[in-house]
Amino acid sequence: GLSANEVMEATTETLKMARIAGMDYKDAADAMTVAIRAFKMEMSDAQVITDVYSKVAAVTASDSQELAIAMSKTASSAESVGSSFENTTAMLAVMIETTRESAQNLGSALKSIISRYGEMKVGMTVDSEGEAIDYNKVDTALKSVGISIKDAQGQFRDFDDVIFELSEKWDTLDKNTQRYIATIMAGNRQQSRFIALVDSGDRLKEVMD
Repeated sequence: GLSANEVMEATTETLKMARIAGMDYKDAADAMTVAIRAFKMEMSDAQVITDVYSKVAAVTASDSQELAIAMSKTASSAESVGSSFENTTAMLAVMIETTRESAQNLGSALKSIISRYGEMKVGMTVDSEGEAIDYNKVDTALKSVGISIKDAQGQFRDFDDVIFELSEKWDTLDKNTQRYIATIMAGNRQQSRFIALVDSGDRLKEVMD
């Protein structure tokens, strides 16, 4: 259980989030709970969530409410592929800023992209939307740009590490290679959103910092 103090603190942070994000208390509380549970944080980390959302909103063309909505779609998948709360927020912000699509759509889009990575990890050959997944093609395409999808122990690397590394090298690739990598990593439906995510490596790094 939580101490009275912790409950107070979480309530204060939730009120703060409701205020900055222009959400009602219940929605803010839901958004907070989703992030805390998914990323296995403590209730006492509520402040981290408010701070990350407001800092990222301040430096991007996204707002706290959009980030919270997008995150509620993405959080549990992101954690399962080792993506941190902070990096996931940065990825969502860049997607929102670049595409100006609704936060709901982009949260679901990143969830699909991440799920494919997770499905590839467990050896599935078709993703949840029925599109083919081919680990060997992804592996070969990434290796061709000097990125390894597995670490020295043969374990899949964290999703956010792979994305950040790919985004740093993205503008050295020709358009065809970019499109090919986006399609095999994200599937046809999410290809353009995947490109929006990795297209500006400096921006992603800047938001993450």
